[in-house]
Amino acid sequence: MTRIHVVTDSGSDLPKEVREKYNIHVVPLTIQFGEDIYVDGIELSAKAFYQALKEALVLPSTCQPSPADFVKCYESISKPGEHIISVHLSSELSGTYQSAVLASTMLEDRHIHVLDSKSASIGIGLVTLAVAEAVQNGASVEDAVKEGERVIEEIEVFFVVDTLEYLRRNGRIGAASAIVGSLLNIKPVLTLKDGIVTPHDKIRGKSRALKEISDIFKRYLTAHPNRKVRIGITHADSISEANIIRDELISDFDMKDILIEYIGATIGVHVGPGTVALLWYPL
Repeated sequence: MTRIHVVTDSGSDLPKEVREKYNIHVVPLTIQFGEDIYVDGIELSAKAFYQALKEALVLPSTCQPSPADFVKCYESISKPGEHIISVHLSSELSGTYQSAVLASTMLEDRHIHVLDSKSASIGIGLVTLAVAEAVQNGASVEDAVKEGERVIEEIEVFFVVDTLEYLRRNGRIGAASAIVGSLLNIKPVLTLKDGIVTPHDKIRGKSRALKEISDIFKRYLTAHPNRKVRIGITHADSISEANIIRDELISDFDMKDILIEYIGATIGVHVGPGTVALLWYPL
């Protein structure tokens, strides 16, 4: 049987133990602080990134992997004739997906299937995990790709940022909204629609905003009482707030299989410290 390999990028924020369990390969983005450039997840951990962010005089930026970076990865993990499923950061937020697509055209002796997750952080990770699980369970490449596409369409993403400044500076939200939010202590509940950051609601105070994303999930479960879901929680150096959401879900719904992880530098550059996200999709 032809082997199927699974690849993602460093924006996926999958815990190391999950990547190792499912043999998921990661092509990293790079992070630039002034003149210094770091490979995300290899030369710069999430904790180190947020510490450096506090001390930075100029906001950092990200650089997507080149097609050559993807070619190098694809060639190193596979043999001619084998399949690769490559799942990446929303094409609306980064050129990483396009780099992977271009790389796939440069390797005619491999069968490379590139998926636009239309998501970020653990949203990419959950799509990748669904694909990798399908592969590990013996699915064909066609069925594994279909499972990834299903999760892309059905995943729910809601998050709260501490400040809109990082999104504003990266061109993701209007300057006026950022000013109003800072003056009135409004914390927008944001979501992703077709891979684009989209406002869902505006709520005064972060604790109330965090409660709202928990309540959105509770309303979802109430509407689908017998539906099993996979849940991811990510945070930008805000573990205590992430744990509040996790503990509430465990208490109210006996949810024990919750994937919780740092938002790494690739996404942290754009959302800033203090961001907390809740994501899920039906199994």
